[in-house]
Amino acid sequence: MTQTSAVLPGIQRVDKLYLELLFRCNFSCTTCYHGEELKRPDTVTVEQAAAALTYFAAAYDCHWVCLLGGEPLLFEGLPTVLLTAKSLGYRTEICTNGYKRRAFLAQASEHLDMLRVSLDGGTADAHDRIRRPGSFDAAFDTLTWATRQQLPIGATCTLTGENIATIPALAERLRDLGASDLMLHRVRLVGNAADSGISAVTWEQTKYLHEQLTAMDLGQMEVNTDILLPERCPPPSDVVEKLEVSPDGRVYLSCAEVAGPGREVRYDFDQAALVAVAA
Repeated sequence: MTQTSAVLPGIQRVDKLYLELLFRCNFSCTTCYHGEELKRPDTVTVEQAAAALTYFAAAYDCHWVCLLGGEPLLFEGLPTVLLTAKSLGYRTEICTNGYKRRAFLAQASEHLDMLRVSLDGGTADAHDRIRRPGSFDAAFDTLTWATRQQLPIGATCTLTGENIATIPALAERLRDLGASDLMLHRVRLVGNAADSGISAVTWEQTKYLHEQLTAMDLGQMEVNTDILLPERCPPPSDVVEKLEVSPDGRVYLSCAEVAGPGREVRYDFDQAALVAVAA
């Protein structure tokens, strides 16, 4: 591990890197924190992605990456980036809405350790209200296809006041499909969520969901139920659970909320390094 500057004081390791390859998406979900940025053309090049992977492996001992967007299946260089990540020793994931793009997904899956599909509830009604009609069935069609290819699957779900009651049903369906995990996040009322009328979850709601999920038999499927409790976020340590880099270099560190607050640091794609934000 190489010596790094003081841009992240005391941080020795990044457990998981979330690298956003582009803003563009084929959806405009009402919970999406990108909001109007979904229309931005910004995209990371294959070379920049490779340099970022090399940097975080060397500087922060990171060997687990999730590639996302926007919609990562719209990034034509995705198979090459996945191959590069594997060559650097990374465990690889993509997080996709799972809507169509099946042929391209098949091409990218050769160097993929986990297909993660983003879902917005345990029923088509809850999910499609946030996304688009037919998107819930399409997502599960993709997950089912992946299991037939013996590709490990997982899911992520952003919790809102409107969909939280459907999460036990979602967990059961994913368990029955053989998913490895279900990662839950609380919605932040930024981007599209700020204007859509979506409501944030309360601690009373999440505590009840915690009771439901911990009482269920979920087999081998892991669910991060600890984020449902207010004491979830740990005190600062020398390990970052999740560091997310956007296509324009903004950096987010969070444990329970999607994206999380920005930091006074950015990732400079030209320098291939984290740098302090100028005052």
